[in-house]
Amino acid sequence: MTAPAPTPPGFPDAPNDPGQPSPDQLLREARAGLERRASHLMTALGLLAVLSGLGLLVAAWLANVGWQAFQRLLALPEMQTELNLPAGQTLTDLIPGWMLPVVVALSLAGTALQIWATLRARATIGAVRDQTLNPSADHAEALIKAARTVRPWITLGQWTPLIWTGFALLWFPLPLALLGRLDPATSGNTESEPFLTAFALLSTVIQSLPGIILTWLILAAIRRWLDAVVARAQGGTAPVTPVSRPVEGWLLFVLIVLILGTVSLLLGAVPLLALPALFSTLIADDPSLSGLSGLGLTPDNLKALFVWMAVLLVFSGLIYGLLTAMMAWSRGLAANVATVLDAPLPHSPVMNVWSTTSAVQDPWAGPVTVVPPRN
Repeated sequence: MTAPAPTPPGFPDAPNDPGQPSPDQLLREARAGLERRASHLMTALGLLAVLSGLGLLVAAWLANVGWQAFQRLLALPEMQTELNLPAGQTLTDLIPGWMLPVVVALSLAGTALQIWATLRARATIGAVRDQTLNPSADHAEALIKAARTVRPWITLGQWTPLIWTGFALLWFPLPLALLGRLDPATSGNTESEPFLTAFALLSTVIQSLPGIILTWLILAAIRRWLDAVVARAQGGTAPVTPVSRPVEGWLLFVLIVLILGTVSLLLGAVPLLALPALFSTLIADDPSLSGLSGLGLTPDNLKALFVWMAVLLVFSGLIYGLLTAMMAWSRGLAANVATVLDAPLPHSPVMNVWSTTSAVQDPWAGPVTVVPPRN
């Protein structure tokens, strides 16, 4: 009696149906998919870095134009009367002089860090591709160095939503203080003010919690996947597939959210193109709104404003579309890397990579060790 053919290494569920792809074919497809998706991701990340820089320049120009228009609007006599300000004083006099420079400086620093982190992620994807497809001592060392650079940024990304929530809570009293200076009669003389303030702060925390939790879990899964890939480059034998599957699931969730966001942004741009005509009709039909023209809200200005808002929404939709494609490529990349790296492993039960007693080597402990590939 002829013994059954042994199961090919790394493919415990290898198909026996001749119509199904063979393990060698699956491996070839995984290698080709890894090469293709890594190339697409690196191109997209480079484009994202360029768009981030251009977006900062456009945002700075729009902020400058908007700030000047805002100052001209507040200096109008109608606004002076409406706000009941003393003669010679405008709302801009009540805004701290340090606010605009601080906002601009934080925007510049944040965009610069984002661009640098994007380029580091691009280099890490290239290093993962090179070491997975063509393992060598040089590629392994490049991957370890790239991963050690990008790993703190992943950790920072986990903390970023929490940090921004803290900033929002600290920034919250500023508008209240400004409102109190504009109209002291509305500040400090009602029993409900502490309750309303506490309610607003609690609402901010509750609304931020889903984003904080999801961001933490998603980036934690990506970090574990990167650690497993680096451990294999250092000579470890733990499979990558068990840590790749959670990443694929989370990225599918993000992919669905981005698709919905892209559709909503593009659909939201359509009504903005019809709003100028609606406001023009309202101003013409309602005599009480005729004073809006004196504030600069003319039909032409409204049309220009809403057209710019529609353009910004379409641009944001295109950015979301790029991010959507990147999520799809990243999901396939994680699966391809796991398939290629786990193919040479002997057929054995899946190791418990979540346990602290797992055989997964800690890639961040001790000196960098590069194990040359086996011939």
